[in-house]
Amino acid sequence: MKHASLISLFAAAICACGLSSCNFLDSLNTGNEKGKTDNPATVETDWSDPAWYATNFWDRTDRERAGLRGPVKKWHISNFTTYDEYEYDREGRLIKESYVNTQSPESNTTCIYTYDANGHCTKKEYVVSGDEAPDYTIYEYNNTGKYVALNWFMMGPEVSGAENGIQKDLSRSLRVIEQPFSKQYQEVTYTFNSDGNLVVRQSSYEIYQGSEEKENEESSEFTFIYENGYPKSLASDKLRFEIVDITWYPNGMYKDFVYKEENAYNFDTGWDTHTYRMLDNPRYLAVETFDLEGKASISGLVPKWMRKTYDAHFDIVKNEEDYGDEDYTPGAEPSYTDTWTEYTYDKYGNWVTRVERVVASWTGQQGNTTIQREMEYFD
Repeated sequence: MKHASLISLFAAAICACGLSSCNFLDSLNTGNEKGKTDNPATVETDWSDPAWYATNFWDRTDRERAGLRGPVKKWHISNFTTYDEYEYDREGRLIKESYVNTQSPESNTTCIYTYDANGHCTKKEYVVSGDEAPDYTIYEYNNTGKYVALNWFMMGPEVSGAENGIQKDLSRSLRVIEQPFSKQYQEVTYTFNSDGNLVVRQSSYEIYQGSEEKENEESSEFTFIYENGYPKSLASDKLRFEIVDITWYPNGMYKDFVYKEENAYNFDTGWDTHTYRMLDNPRYLAVETFDLEGKASISGLVPKWMRKTYDAHFDIVKNEEDYGDEDYTPGAEPSYTDTWTEYTYDKYGNWVTRVERVVASWTGQQGNTTIQREMEYFD
């Protein structure tokens, strides 16, 4: 989908956030006070490669998979009155993910993560402001050493959340949703068969207060085909999409990702083929190109193609996309071109300001905004 801003491109689901810019600039001018970033105008950045650049992507910590350098404790974008904030422990595990609305605190939400001694996330709690009965999910890990396919980026060409596509060692998840008179359960099990492929079984049911009987039961099963320890393809009549082929870089990042999806936007019975080429780099999961074989969305939600350019630090500097009927050809004129320039960095190599020049898809209006990101570090 064409957004007015592409802030959230692959860095632990980057989002728009908000302390006031005055407070942000004050924190920069106080040096390293309270663990905040140094003044980018005077800081000397260490651009040497961190050790985790050489680690398989799926063996990294949450902080590393987000591409964050140094001992980051907490971060958010500080331009807006609503923002997402991410908080890590010293080991780099995501312990809290918050949506904050400074104008309407009753809509605030928080995800809290709990870990075992092996660093596995064992529980995720989802809390809405003022809610005393949060939804929660528990996780079990009996597929030691396996890269378990979990979520896939069937969410449009931005591929938000792709860094959560695999959860190593996972064998079961159970989500419990508290209702006024019942509890809803969503259970998923992950089992490798004798061919080395991953069998995923999903079930859901409801248990009412005062009863032990399962009601409204539904279940389904499908199988991921694996190759060399990684998921390769998936086809099932239980799903409205089909993974055609996945190839991988040596560091475990996606290289090419091709999937088919039922055409939901044009109200026909055809299938669209989505083809991604991911950026070859040691830091982020990031899209380099996207192509759509099929009808462009009548509502302008999905482009026919996208081409992205990155700088030497793998931060995005340009995005071109087209919503016409033609497939991409070299030199094709895009419908929109957005740019990100004038990056400033802290001493660890995380950007703290950049200038976004984007075009609104509905109005064509051009925006030019200095985006500010507040970083907090462990001592």
